[in-house]
Amino acid sequence: MFDPTIKSDPATLKAQANLIIQSGLFPELLRDTPNIIMILNMHRQVLYLNRLPVPRQQPETNRPTGQRPGECLGCINIKEGELGCGSTEFCNVCGFNLALKTSESGKQGKEECNISLNNGSSLTLSVLTRPFEYMDEGFIFAALEDISDRKRRQMLENIFLHDIMNSAAILQGLNEAFDDLPEKKVRQMLSDVSTAISDEVQSYRLISNVETRTLKPNYEEVNIGEITEEVVRSLNNMQKFSQRKVELKKAGDNIITERTLLRRVLINMVKNAFEATNNHDPVKVISGFDPKTRKAYFTVKNPQFIPRSSQLKLFQKAYSTKGAGRGWGAYSIKILTEKYLRGTVRVESDEAEGTTFSICIPSL
Repeated sequence: MFDPTIKSDPATLKAQANLIIQSGLFPELLRDTPNIIMILNMHRQVLYLNRLPVPRQQPETNRPTGQRPGECLGCINIKEGELGCGSTEFCNVCGFNLALKTSESGKQGKEECNISLNNGSSLTLSVLTRPFEYMDEGFIFAALEDISDRKRRQMLENIFLHDIMNSAAILQGLNEAFDDLPEKKVRQMLSDVSTAISDEVQSYRLISNVETRTLKPNYEEVNIGEITEEVVRSLNNMQKFSQRKVELKKAGDNIITERTLLRRVLINMVKNAFEATNNHDPVKVISGFDPKTRKAYFTVKNPQFIPRSSQLKLFQKAYSTKGAGRGWGAYSIKILTEKYLRGTVRVESDEAEGTTFSICIPSL
């Protein structure tokens, strides 16, 4: 039984510590820690990993020794490089990679890292790395904390509250100027604000359900041209987008898909284009259908250029070209299209042609 008056002497403490650390029990105990712990050699190959963040479907792949971090974590981008983890364009903006580079220069590294996984989910990790030497060889210790839930709540709440506060500010301004505005103008502003609030509440609920995996899609017949025109018209009816020029080309075919999710994706695509342009720059919106493949495509093009470094991070959770505190637009386009509409997303941008967002979805 515990007796608070008794303590072990230093020699006994040292012997007990060495016994535990050198025993096979120590790695077993580390498996139950909340953090993921890695030890890497100087070629970034895993020598020790206390546990995998996401269990693998194939038991034989649960042996990470010799793999690089992205390989044992299940990063979806490693297939983009000939040499896997550390060799892709996406690695240049990866927080884990940046932390490892810092430790390879002899310093402690600390970064945040967003990883899209092969199973369709994602991880947001806080990464701490530290170099050390043992028996004249160099190694890197890495501790990873899964902060996905915290960042998700922070992102959703910050963006949601930001947009609700914007709507509240418009209402306050309307209240102050009510007597000086014509009735038609007041009605238009009230309509815009109510639409914006409803839209943001629906967006918050939708992305929250996606993140918590409680979203239940309802597939139905949708006319491609009608939904494209509806999205453009609803955004043009908002005061801040009423002067935006749109070159619309639409198809008249029907497909089976999830209407609410497709509408949300198209709204985000067109809205992002509107926010990136001014009243003089036209936005091109095109929808079409390929009868051979039974796939619909939607393209939104604006003249603004996105640098390559930003393109690589564009679909990461909580990243926005508009700055901190914004942006589930591009992230939701990707996750809704690929996970629920079972389609693909592409973005192309150059200084001469501007930026084009495209999605291609099958008729289910």
